[in-house]
Amino acid sequence: MRKIFVLVSLLLSTASFALERAPWFGDVYEFHLLSKYRYSFYSKVNAALIQLDSTSNDHLVHFNISFAPSLQWSIDSDLELIETPRQKFGFRSVAFQTRYLFKDDILGDPLSVSVGGNFRIVSSESLKDVSTMYHSNADFEFNLAFGKEFSRFDYWRARFWLYGAIGIANEGSPWLRAHFSLEGNVNDKRKWAIFADAMHGYGRKEFVDIFNFDGYGRIRERNIDLGFKYGYRLRVWGTLSFEYKRRVLAKRCPESVNLFSVSYLVPFSF
Repeated sequence: MRKIFVLVSLLLSTASFALERAPWFGDVYEFHLLSKYRYSFYSKVNAALIQLDSTSNDHLVHFNISFAPSLQWSIDSDLELIETPRQKFGFRSVAFQTRYLFKDDILGDPLSVSVGGNFRIVSSESLKDVSTMYHSNADFEFNLAFGKEFSRFDYWRARFWLYGAIGIANEGSPWLRAHFSLEGNVNDKRKWAIFADAMHGYGRKEFVDIFNFDGYGRIRERNIDLGFKYGYRLRVWGTLSFEYKRRVLAKRCPESVNLFSVSYLVPFSF
């Protein structure tokens, strides 16, 4: 654990969590740096040939940095570091993404709509870990998102958005991923969200061999997570957020997973 927090301190000046999904981009020429730590635990893997000997306590650190070179374009990348009972703390994955906003409700369109694509490189060690919900060493996704904001004065008060993606890896079968979020904003200081994440893989395997695992590319897995998030804006110093998720449906993957996260988002420009 000590290694995690030391490394977070070192990386805050360079990179940031999970690729951006919401169909609204940041201000032009402004960077957004997100740093996130997540703790999760579970004790059972659905459809496992042999179950875990003990609870899996996982520690994940994300870094993501995003940038909008224009009103229509956004680029971002993320870096993940992980520690689980099956692997020492170290590199899990790195990803890059480009998105295009072709409808913008802030400028008068009925909805904001974005399309994009991303690819992720996953370490071989992490791919052998059942906690890593990726499919192969190189995962590719094409995504579509749309949403609507309801504004008052110079900030939004409520909004909803839906994200969907189709993925394929260098090995294995394709998958679908989806996210729905309903969000509120109080005086542009306190923000909250309730959301759902879902994924469905189209592999043929109907079992999980935890001790001879090679990714989810060939496994017919499904999962749904429900969660909520609360964030507080620290004036010009960014936004501090807390998040909780729980897996409510799991087929051929870790089940009844509890995930706790704390993140810090800071915008900056040169």
